[in-house]
Amino acid sequence: MTDKSRPMESITNIKVGGSDSVGNKIKNVLATNNEFAIYEIEHDDINSKIRVLIDGYTDESERKMQNRFHRVKQKYIEAKGLLAIASNYEMMKHRIAHTLSSCLSCEDIEGNDEFDKLIKQINQEHGRIVENRALYLLPCLLAVVVLFLVSLVNMPLIFSGVTFAKVMLFLLATSLGCGLSMLITARKLNFDEFTAKSHYLLLGVERWLFSSMAGATAYVLIKSNIAFPDLDVSNVWVMMAILLLSGFSESFIPSVLSNLNKAKT
Repeated sequence: MTDKSRPMESITNIKVGGSDSVGNKIKNVLATNNEFAIYEIEHDDINSKIRVLIDGYTDESERKMQNRFHRVKQKYIEAKGLLAIASNYEMMKHRIAHTLSSCLSCEDIEGNDEFDKLIKQINQEHGRIVENRALYLLPCLLAVVVLFLVSLVNMPLIFSGVTFAKVMLFLLATSLGCGLSMLITARKLNFDEFTAKSHYLLLGVERWLFSSMAGATAYVLIKSNIAFPDLDVSNVWVMMAILLLSGFSESFIPSVLSNLNKAKT
């Protein structure tokens, strides 16, 4: 006779570092019960990482849990599919496992409603992150558009040697480098850290100002012949290329100064 106070043998075999019945390596055990286990395996596809094992004491109890699982299966799969865009994967996978565990354990819980709430929250969090990312990029993108239009209007003056027109063009080059760098690194940044959206706007302004100052520093170093003394500074496009790199790379100016120091010694 089965001891209902102890988990089934197949459930006890679900351990971190072990393997499940089909040979998948178990990375994490998210939720367990005497008759079911929800665990995470090592897998390249994020949608296939969370697995469920149901093994009831009797055929009847297993059938009941299987029925509960099938009632919420579509919503469960939908929630798992959103893990790729979840702002906090670790927290959200545990919430999915907890919600499924509650659905399997209790007949009275309306599982689809619980998963609907969870899916709504994941989508809301993703939308908030997209908005925060857009606010972060906005200052630099606005600067690029404005400076491009100003430079386009003053294009004849640029090649006539008018200082103001050249400054606008060089700021455009620096902003382009800054924008490219921000677009590349934005995918790696945490945009769910602050509750106030204005913080991300200020961070974007700060990043653009930093790149502008880096570009101005590079311009001064070049014009004073401290950096790249053999460079043809009369060539507008060469100067733009250097300033674009200075806006793109935060380490560009320190590396130039470091190389100059090595050259002198």
